[in-house]
Amino acid sequence: MKRSRILTALLIVIGSAQMVQAEDALDIVRKADAPFIGSKIYSISEMTVYRSGKARPTMEVESFTMDKNDKDHSLTIYKKPARMKGTAYLMIGDDLWVKFASTGRTRKLSSSAKKNSAGGTDFSYNDMGESSKGMSAKYNVTMENRNARFDGEKCYEISFSPKPGSEGTYEKLVAYISKENYHYLKIDYFEAGANIKTLTFSDYRTVGGRDYPFQYVMESHTKPSKTEVVTSKVEFNSLKVQERYFNTSYLEKIK
Repeated sequence: MKRSRILTALLIVIGSAQMVQAEDALDIVRKADAPFIGSKIYSISEMTVYRSGKARPTMEVESFTMDKNDKDHSLTIYKKPARMKGTAYLMIGDDLWVKFASTGRTRKLSSSAKKNSAGGTDFSYNDMGESSKGMSAKYNVTMENRNARFDGEKCYEISFSPKPGSEGTYEKLVAYISKENYHYLKIDYFEAGANIKTLTFSDYRTVGGRDYPFQYVMESHTKPSKTEVVTSKVEFNSLKVQERYFNTSYLEKIK
């Protein structure tokens, strides 16, 4: 009887420790997500794809994101180069439409197509319209290592597994988050047990009270390719983000 009580107490302690660890991981992720969350976010960025070390023409993109009726709304419009001008992606919740500048047509993509390359970059369509609610909206999180290091910084290593019913998510993610300021430093993306690509963040600057990365790079591990994104402007609670942008009628008018 005494042994049974000791075992029960031990199981309670272990269970409580696991719960605290899970809560800690979630709290850390929420702090790291904070700079990317907002009701209306506007940005202008330049994207350059490097294939076997050679740079392709830089693309300029304008992005609008909004959270409405508990659904993510995002619109990405290519402004340059000329061959891409007018191409745009509209995502509302799990639905995705693409306006192709080459044909002038708008097409709704299937769920499986959202993992395809967006504009020839190393980002998928789904990456381009990632949740404005943060990573924890689609993924469960687990602490893997509280004493990890990346690029000389002390950080937390946290793994992400998709929540049931989440579309367009990866099999697993592993993020490295700075202990000093809760910045995302690196995210590894996994499919079929393999690390298929890595996203690294740098050049954090304070904008509107938030630390935001003005540069990030997605590098493929399945081909000699990487895509560098440099943000020139970002606004939170921006008046440039208007509800009328987030529908297929507006998408079809983009030139």
